[in-house]
This record gives sequence, structure tokens and C-alpha cells, in this order.
Amino acid sequence: MDQILRQTVAFFDPFGERYEISAAEYISLLQGSGTQIYLLCAYGLLVATDAPGVIGKMSLAATLGLWAIVVAIFLISHGLVIFGVAALQTKTGRFTTPGFIVVLLALTPTVLIGEWLADTASRGLVPFSLWPRVLFYFVIAEMFILIYMRYVRPVVSQPQMTEPQVTEVAEPPEDAEEDDSRRILIGAEPVPLARLRHIQAREHHVHVVLDRTTITQRARLSDIVAQTEPDDGIQPHRSWWVAARVARGLSRDGQKHVLQLDDGTFVPVARSRLTEVREWLAKRA
Repeated sequence: MDQILRQTVAFFDPFGERYEISAAEYISLLQGSGTQIYLLCAYGLLVATDAPGVIGKMSLAATLGLWAIVVAIFLISHGLVIFGVAALQTKTGRFTTPGFIVVLLALTPTVLIGEWLADTASRGLVPFSLWPRVLFYFVIAEMFILIYMRYVRPVVSQPQMTEPQVTEVAEPPEDAEEDDSRRILIGAEPVPLARLRHIQAREHHVHVVLDRTTITQRARLSDIVAQTEPDDGIQPHRSWWVAARVARGLSRDGQKHVLQLDDGTFVPVARSRLTEVREWLAKRA
């Protein structure tokens, strides 16, 4: 289960731009204040546009409650679709999914339940109807996701979903303080190297996982790796850097080698770097 939650899946938006996300990151993003503010704005726009025409046909409280339920159902459905794609990829191998398919799968139960609730709450004044409302819902859902993935997600930070793993510190307190004082610049943000777990390069930004938080910054992975030493970690793939303290060993994901981390994350290992990773792990054993 944990492996599926952390399995990164790839999608592409209506303009062909590729993005990646895992179910664990999706849940973590929903907990961030930046995401919640964005969702609140989207919720307000849905209420104001009133696509099903419920305003005036049911109470204001019922209208607000209806849209809150609809948004919640869509978010849950969207997360379940991402989880489902990740589960499928553990059997078939990784592939890139058109984003509109994910939206349609998440939108189907949302529209069906939402239309039924509107019909029931209005006592038939807002009759159950899918067309052409579903077209509006699809367009606006695609628009909200496109804006979020391109412009909101790269600048929001959110708490890590799982609790940090507790490890014993063998060094004296003064050494620990010295280690914690080592920082590297990720974008414009100084990050303690001792808290860094792994970094993944994505479109136009990097996703950084620390002990208690994750951050997303516009930066190049090569600029970050240049600030580290070989003993700090390794780059098993051109899109990944892994801290030495969290690397556990090599395993296989189908025909591909992956580097297993202490929290169950699997990082792809490029074939050209496999020998280097093996030697690096052997030196640390």
C-alpha cells in the first residue's frame, strides 16, 4: 500500500505539458494552505457561475452545502484515480496518461451524485440533467487543474503525509549542530542538508522531500547537486538525487533497477549509472 501511495504517475495536460504526482503527494498538497486557498477560490467561482441553476430554487445554505459536497467528491475521486493508476503501473510498468482521462474518471461520479443531490434538494425544481452541464464541468475542471499544476503547485509547500522516521544520533551534540548548519540553496531557499531526503526534478521545478516537510522550488537539479559532496548522497538518475542516510539498497521493479529508501520509496536507477550506484552502496556497507 505504501509503495503504491508513493508511486509517481505521469500525466500530460491539454497543451501537452507533462507533470508527475503520487497519491501521497496529492494528499499532502491538499493539506497545504496555498492549495486550500486555491480550492476556496474555485469553490466560490462554482457557486457564482451556478451552472445547474440552483440559486433561487433552494436555500443559500443548501446551495453552499451542495457545492461543498461536489468539490469534496471530485477531490476524493481524483485522488482515487491517481492511486488506481499507480496500482496499475505496479503491474504493467510506467506509462504516461492523458490528463483528460483522469478528469473524466473523477468527474463521472461527481456529476452523477451532484445532479442527484440538486434534484433531491430542490424537490424537482432543478431536474437531473447531464447534458450540456457535463461539458461545462469538464472544461472548468480541466482549467482549474491546468492552472494549479502550472502556476500554483510549483510555489506551494505542504506538510509531509507520513511521520518522519526517528533515527539515533551517534555524534556529539556539537557535531550535530555543525551538520545541521550545512545548508544548500534550492532556488532562493537555504535548506539544511542534514534534513534532506531526496529530490526529484520535474518540469520547470524540483520537488524536495525533507524529514518533516516537502517543498517545491523553481531550480535545476544540477545546480543543487553541485553543492553536495559524494558522501552526502548520489544521483542514481538524471532526475533524482538521494541522501546517503536514507538509501537502503538496490532492488528490481520489473525489468528496471530501483534504489529503495528507508521509507519505502523506490527511485529509478539509470542503466548507465547502475555500476556507480552499486559501488557507492558497497563503500557505505
